[in-house]
Amino acid sequence: MRCGGQAIHDRELVSAAGGGSDQCSMSVDTLLVAGSLSLTGRYTPQGRLAAAGLHQAVQDVRNRGGVRMAHRHFLPVVLILDDESTREGVRRSLERVSGAHLLVGPYGSDLVAEAARWAADRGRPLWNHGGNADDVQCLPGVVSVGTPASRYLRSVLDAVATKLPEARVMVAVGRGAFGRSVAHGAREAAERLGMTIVGITAHTEVPEVPNADVLLMAGTFADDLELVRRLRARPPAIGAVAAGLGMFGAELGRIAEGILGPSQWEEGLHFPIDVGPRQADVIRSLRARVFATLRAGAEAGHIEYPTAQAYAAGLLAMHCVQEAASLEDDALLATGRRLRCTTFFGAFGLDADGRQTEHEMLVVQWQEGVKAVVWPPRAAESSTII
Repeated sequence: MRCGGQAIHDRELVSAAGGGSDQCSMSVDTLLVAGSLSLTGRYTPQGRLAAAGLHQAVQDVRNRGGVRMAHRHFLPVVLILDDESTREGVRRSLERVSGAHLLVGPYGSDLVAEAARWAADRGRPLWNHGGNADDVQCLPGVVSVGTPASRYLRSVLDAVATKLPEARVMVAVGRGAFGRSVAHGAREAAERLGMTIVGITAHTEVPEVPNADVLLMAGTFADDLELVRRLRARPPAIGAVAAGLGMFGAELGRIAEGILGPSQWEEGLHFPIDVGPRQADVIRSLRARVFATLRAGAEAGHIEYPTAQAYAAGLLAMHCVQEAASLEDDALLATGRRLRCTTFFGAFGLDADGRQTEHEMLVVQWQEGVKAVVWPPRAAESSTII
């Protein structure tokens, strides 16, 4: 098979498509959706969850008849290569799939920035599910489905503001664009809410007994876990980016109780949609995919948001092919930039600077061993417990 001038071996496509023996005898055109994801290395847990979501998005579109474009009919297939959680791996993977019709980015803002630079040099759009640093979402050609990082911990402060007015807030952030975005958003939110930032520091510099009412953390998954474990006395409220994942509770057990976390998506939300399958249908297909193939050690039966957001990125990329009635990169990017819609994942719409502006961040809190949505109020399953 040849796509965009580059040879792609059919064997790779068949093995990557994730289902159906019809792969070898298709009588319609093929739409190749390809990407770089971390199947090994530091982003392995999130990368594997995202890979499952992208695979299932393609399979579900196939099951519903594929993609229609004017007088042409396409059946999508997916090819994912392991970037090994490195910038070099991202470039190597993208070079191998550079002829794909749709390019889906990796997980992690540092890797997405590398992928975006590679794509921009070639005039290619990058469908972004896993890099939410604000300046990464603003890079040319990036189409992002997730809420930008500056709104992650802002939402956590909103969730505790009523019970902790004038709180003293300490923020632990990792290095890089994601940490800078998160810290900037937390500082702005604290000022708006009448709170005081008493420190923005590295995880390793946070004392075991923090002198703060609220401790916020946004590092790697491992960094957040380590900091929570070494606290000898806990502030009244703790918020951690890692706490939005079911794996957080699985790793920490009872220690996770009461900790808040931002989440891009949770299964229990219901709202009208106008693009793609219903929430219940997506959840059913993702459960079958994730728990049959990954056997993830998260909450029983629960789909993590990295899986859902990768599914959403793939779904919207294929929707833009149909909306644009074109496979030309400029037409696809223009369509993605002006698109306003709601999928199972929530609202989608980009600001003029490229940041995702319509999608709403949720806040969950670990209560009695499970995550409960506590913010925003209209979506809350429980009240915030301080």
